[in-house]
Amino acid sequence: MDDRVINGVISVAFSTVESLPDIGEKSWHPPVGMRLGATFYVRNAFPWLGQYFGSQKIASTLSPGVGGVLSWGGRAPAKTAAAISRLRGLPRWNLEDGFLRSVGLGKAGAIPLSIVVDDLGLPVDVSRPSRLERLISSAEDAGELGKAIREQIVRNRLSKYNHLPHRAPVIERTMKRRILLVDQVVGDMSVGKALGSHASFERMLADALASDAQCLIRTHPDVMAGHRKGYLTTEAAGKGGAIFLDDAVSVASILDVVDEVWTVSSQFGFDALLRGIPVRCYAAPFYAGWGVTEDQFGVYTKAVLADRRAGRRTVDQIAAAAFSLYPTYRDPAGWRQMDVFQAIKLIVAQQRADPRG
Repeated sequence: MDDRVINGVISVAFSTVESLPDIGEKSWHPPVGMRLGATFYVRNAFPWLGQYFGSQKIASTLSPGVGGVLSWGGRAPAKTAAAISRLRGLPRWNLEDGFLRSVGLGKAGAIPLSIVVDDLGLPVDVSRPSRLERLISSAEDAGELGKAIREQIVRNRLSKYNHLPHRAPVIERTMKRRILLVDQVVGDMSVGKALGSHASFERMLADALASDAQCLIRTHPDVMAGHRKGYLTTEAAGKGGAIFLDDAVSVASILDVVDEVWTVSSQFGFDALLRGIPVRCYAAPFYAGWGVTEDQFGVYTKAVLADRRAGRRTVDQIAAAAFSLYPTYRDPAGWRQMDVFQAIKLIVAQQRADPRG
């Protein structure tokens, strides 16, 4: 894509949203110069992590002189970090990959171009407000920025990982509307934290099979490879009536050929919203509850979110928060800080340079 086009879009976006913070101006991040600690797992699994915090070497959580603790995800190492931060009376920041991550999977060694740093919680955990939820709630003036981001992501056919080819999946022809059901890996933290469960997938599948639609199931890559078990894999196979999509093609390629997306808590639903596709949620991912999705919430979930997501937000406002206001972007080639538009340009350039593309 012509750089002049992207730069022009950026100028328009920021000229109408002058009050938004510059990159790096995130008051909830650890103070500049603070020595930070993390568990052995985090230090070993993410040796590049210190580059996001002043190029420092991340210390042990038990080291003297540590001013705060970094925690990744929500599994055992994160629980250990939380316990140590409480014991030592230290602040803790929750870390995750950004929503526009890389060209390639983390398991394949791809270093992320973005991470999120949250002083309140995790974006997938609806039991308490996260910093992302607060940013979405206060994003009234960010629509123009979000529109510019959304247009660039859709135009360049991007999603979180961006390593799969753009090729139409092989699907039986039909005149019926197509519903895509997004499977997730059994034990995926984002399911339970979003107040979903195995029953959520059962209900989603039953509702889809009872409709007069062609039901497609997008199988998770780890399930395709035989590494993990999917919630819908056995359930749908036993009931029949649904078609599994196991083509190794991009998110954009799949969304090109469906009319609706139904999910429990996958980011795939957000990818669909960016492209104007109706989305139904059976749990509460970060983009649900704002009036842009058809929410199949239970009584408890409605009660949890009643006072926190009462305001209506547009897809563009949510996109501004998720892709710009919330994450931090860095170029792994030299660790310079970037904004989301520069990250998009970098991903596109990496895709063009990839001989597999």
